[in-house]
Amino acid sequence: MDHDQLKDLLPLEALGTLDGDEARAMAAHLAQGCDECEADLRSFREALAAMAIVAAGDGPSDRMWQRLERRLAAGATTPEAGPAQDRTASRARDRAARSGVSRIWRVAAVAACAAAIVLAVMTANYANQVTAIRADDSARIAALDRQTRALASELDDRNRDLAVLRGQIAVSGQLTQAVLAPDARMIRLAPLAPAPSAAGLVAVTTALNHAVLQVAGLPTPPPGKEYELWWIGAKSGPVKAALFAPTAQGDATVASTLPPAGEQLLASAITLEPAGGVDKPTGAMYLKGAP
Repeated sequence: MDHDQLKDLLPLEALGTLDGDEARAMAAHLAQGCDECEADLRSFREALAAMAIVAAGDGPSDRMWQRLERRLAAGATTPEAGPAQDRTASRARDRAARSGVSRIWRVAAVAACAAAIVLAVMTANYANQVTAIRADDSARIAALDRQTRALASELDDRNRDLAVLRGQIAVSGQLTQAVLAPDARMIRLAPLAPAPSAAGLVAVTTALNHAVLQVAGLPTPPPGKEYELWWIGAKSGPVKAALFAPTAQGDATVASTLPPAGEQLLASAITLEPAGGVDKPTGAMYLKGAP
C-alpha cells in the first residue's frame, strides 16, 4: 500500500479498527518515520480524545467544537505561493490543495465517528440513569408501603387497646356503682384447690341492673380454654353468667348478666371451660362463694 492509501486509513487507525494486512502495513509505515502521517494520526486522536472528554462530562462541548473547527480551517487553508514558475510548481500546488481537501474529509470522518461514539455513550448513560432512578423510586415506594402498613397495624393495635381500656373503665364504674347501691348484694368468692391464691368478688344491684365480677390471682388458662362465671339457684341450678379470660397477672373485671329473676341465689362459682363457654359446668371449679 502506498503513502496516500495509508493516509486514507489513518482515521480508522485512530479509532483502533484496523486489522489484518491494513494494520500491519500501517504499523510498518509509521515505523519508517513518516512525519506527515504521524502528525495526522495525532490530530485524529486528539479529536477523539476531545469527544471522549465531552462524553465524560469533563469539559464544555463548545470548546471541543471550536478546537475541531480550527483544525478543519487549518487543514483547509493552503499557503499562498508566488507566481507559477514552471509546471512542477503547479503540480505541487495542486497536490497540496488535494491533500488539504482530503485532510478535511478525513477529519470530518473522524468527527462523525467520534460523534457517533459520544451519542452511543450518552444514550447508554441516560438509559442507565433512568433505570437507576426507576429502581430507586420503586425501592422508596416499597419502603413507604411497608411503613404505611406497619403504621396502620400499629394504629389498629392502639385502637384495640383503647377500646379494651374504655371497656375496663366502664366496667370499673359499674362495679363502683353496684357496691355503693342501696340494694347491693355482695358475693365473696373463695379459692379452691386449682387456684389457692385466687380471690373474687361479685356485686349485684337490681335497682341499677348491674352485676359485676372482679377476680385476681387466676392462672392463665391453657389454649382453647376460658373461665366461666355461674349463678347457682335453688330451682334452676347453675346458670351461665359471664365468660372471660384474665390478664397475664390473673386479674379481670367483667360485667355479668343478673341472676334469674325470682330465683333464690344459693352461690356463685367460676369454672374452667372450653373457649366459647358451655351451658352447664363441665370443668374444674376455681372459685366459689355464697351471698
